[in-house]
Amino acid sequence: MNQHSQQPIIVWFRRDLRISDNAALYHATLRARPIIPLFIFDTDIINSLSSDGAAFNFQAECLQDLNEGLQRIGGRLFCRKGKALQVHAKLIQEASPSAIFYNRDYEPHARDRDRAVEQLYRSHGIEVQSFKDHVVHEPEEVLTLQNRPYSIFTPYMKAWKSLPVQSPFPTPAKITVAPVESCGILNAHDLHKQVTIPRPLCRGGETQAKKVWEQFIRTSLASYSSNRNIPSIKGTSRLSPYIRFGCIAVRTLYRDLLALKSIPIEAFLNELIWREFYQSVMYHFPDVLTASYKRAFDTLPWNTDTEFLHRWRSGHTGVPLVDAGMRELNQTGWLHNRVRMVVASFLTKQLFIHWKQGEEYFESKLLDIETASNNGGWQWAASTGVDPKPLRIFNPELQAQKFDPEGVYIKTYVPELQNVPLQHLFAPHRMSLDEQHRCGCIIGKTYPRPIVDHRLASEKFKKAYMQLLR
Repeated sequence: MNQHSQQPIIVWFRRDLRISDNAALYHATLRARPIIPLFIFDTDIINSLSSDGAAFNFQAECLQDLNEGLQRIGGRLFCRKGKALQVHAKLIQEASPSAIFYNRDYEPHARDRDRAVEQLYRSHGIEVQSFKDHVVHEPEEVLTLQNRPYSIFTPYMKAWKSLPVQSPFPTPAKITVAPVESCGILNAHDLHKQVTIPRPLCRGGETQAKKVWEQFIRTSLASYSSNRNIPSIKGTSRLSPYIRFGCIAVRTLYRDLLALKSIPIEAFLNELIWREFYQSVMYHFPDVLTASYKRAFDTLPWNTDTEFLHRWRSGHTGVPLVDAGMRELNQTGWLHNRVRMVVASFLTKQLFIHWKQGEEYFESKLLDIETASNNGGWQWAASTGVDPKPLRIFNPELQAQKFDPEGVYIKTYVPELQNVPLQHLFAPHRMSLDEQHRCGCIIGKTYPRPIVDHRLASEKFKKAYMQLLR
């Protein structure tokens, strides 16, 4: 065996923390060479992210599970901390790799980083191979007949569904590693990230992701269409943190869905497609990171009241469903999708606060944060983004009556309202003083008055919005 055949292949793990159905890992094993499974704690990302320490602990759990998976097939994970380009430059000198394999990322900063890393390796005559893995269909694959990107979801969805799908890749049976120095797996404490979320939704890792997915198929997928908007029950998959860190592959989810012949899958599949639609939007229109897709709406007279923003963040707006949602977010690092839409609409269209403020707060708290989906969701809520529809302004009181009719969700996260009769629960400020005393909830003391009037605030936003449309 010649020396060149022993030069290792670096498999650079990023948003794909699993050994099953991993395109880069699978293709690297086909070369029959030693592998360096690498994860970089990229200090540029760590320093720029506002994410709560709970997200970094979740990542550490994912990495620990990945390491255990690699050990089962004869390998282990090697970790480095530093600027990605500098880490790679040092590793080239240490390990003399023959190639680097990685799965593609589509966000603007990631693409810039990957281009620089690819240029570094090629300048040393080292092979670079990248793979589709983070999505079922890449942004350049789903285009109009005029070879342009879609900005409306429904035609994008139809085009997405018309394309062939790659089957999942097998899990390698055995690998050989080329050992290098490793800093070990670092958690929030190691990375000096404060943990403020007391009860994170779930533990990280491929093993747990598979359990969550299998349980959802068994117990909740059949009723997903009817239950997915009810925040008090487990009507959704709660897979989003695992998808964010790549603990389970979207190819695998798609294959498993197609295998279910007697269960309706369209509603759930469409949610996966929405994720890829927003990936495509950010890929083709990267300016949405810093500005509204509809630029005219950047000139709306946004409210800069920091007190309103603080009360929204902390869940003390006097609007029960909004407060329940924000407290769920602050306590668990997760928020039910229906309630995400309600709290986002409230911030942008009743408090008239710029969607960037909400986007940034979600980024600091959500375990499942994906920049493209977060940005797309907030611009959708603010009616400043792609996929234009008639102006939507959610009424939190009506939303609570429809989707939390018994008040279970509200009372779970807003204990001040525990004894408020159901007929007053969604608008407790309308209780008489006697009713307030009888249930032990004094408006303005035990629980705040609403900080805005829904009707007046909605009319104000609608007037300003429609003026810009003319």
